[in-house]
Amino acid sequence: MSRLGLFFCAPYAVFIPACLGIVSLGKFDYQAQFTYLELPIAAQLSLAHWLGLGRALEVISWPDAYGLFMTPAFILLYAAGASVERRLGRRRALAGVID
Repeated sequence: MSRLGLFFCAPYAVFIPACLGIVSLGKFDYQAQFTYLELPIAAQLSLAHWLGLGRALEVISWPDAYGLFMTPAFILLYAAGASVERRLGRRRALAGVID
């Protein structure tokens, strides 16, 4: 388990329930609720639109969209953190050999 990978995933994992909690309060109009629902997956949605998958996104429900887009995001965040952690470990090992 990579601690840095988990550290990279943690802000995203906190941001998602925060946005869903704001929506569940029901104090905002429909457009604000839509914005808060879209925020956690906005980057992935824009990438999908850029790739020409906009029509396929019209039929996906919110839970399906979250499952479809959040899973790769968590995998990429964890992989990035694990990669940085490995590089730092190698650098520390090399620094110990040189000294």
